[in-house]
Amino acid sequence: MNQLNYVNQLRQQHKMEIPNRFLITLVRHENIVENCFCDDCRPRRLMALRNFDQNRVYDHFTRYLPLLENAKLDNYHSHVLRQIVFGEHFKRTSLERSGLRYFRCWAKNEYPHLKGKELKTFCDNVNEASWVYNNWNKIVENLTDRRMKFDARRFSVHMFYESKSLAWCLSYNDEQLRKKGKMSKDQPLYPIDKVNNCHLFTT
Repeated sequence: MNQLNYVNQLRQQHKMEIPNRFLITLVRHENIVENCFCDDCRPRRLMALRNFDQNRVYDHFTRYLPLLENAKLDNYHSHVLRQIVFGEHFKRTSLERSGLRYFRCWAKNEYPHLKGKELKTFCDNVNEASWVYNNWNKIVENLTDRRMKFDARRFSVHMFYESKSLAWCLSYNDEQLRKKGKMSKDQPLYPIDKVNNCHLFTT
C-alpha cells in the first residue's frame, strides 16, 4: 500500500489529524529528502553508503552517530532550561506588575479567551517552570542520587517538576531499568521499608 492510500485509510479510521504526521510523506520526490524514510528514500539512503568501506561504516555506527545523538540531547536540554527561565520571568513580572499573588488569577484576567482545561494547562505549565527554577538544587539532589541510571537530559519541564519527589525518581528509574530488561517486572529495585525511610517529598 502506498503512503497516499495509507493516509486516506488512516483519516477514515481516525476522522481527525493523523498522529505522528511527520512520519508520512505525501509528495513524490526523486532524491533523498531530509528526515524522510519512505519506500523510495530508504533504498536511496542505503545506496548512498555503497562506497563506504567497512571501517568507515563501523566508525559512523559506533562513534559519530552516538556523539551526534548526545549533541542533540544537550541541545534539547538547553531549550528546556530556557523554557524554565522564561516561565519564571513570565510569572514573576506578571505578578509584580499586577500586585496579585496567584498566577492563575492574573492569567484569568489577562487571557479571557482561555477557558477551563486550556487555562489550567497554561497556568500549570508556567507554575511548574517557576517551581523548577526556584527549587533546582533539590531536583539536582534527587537526580544525582547514585541509584539513578537514566539520562535526565531527556526530561521536559514537567518531568523536572516531578523530580521534586525522590519517590517519583526511584519509580521512574525502575521503569527505565525494566524497559532495558535489567530487572523483572515484579522485582522492586528498592525495598519498601528503605523507600519509606527516605525523605521523599519536598515541602
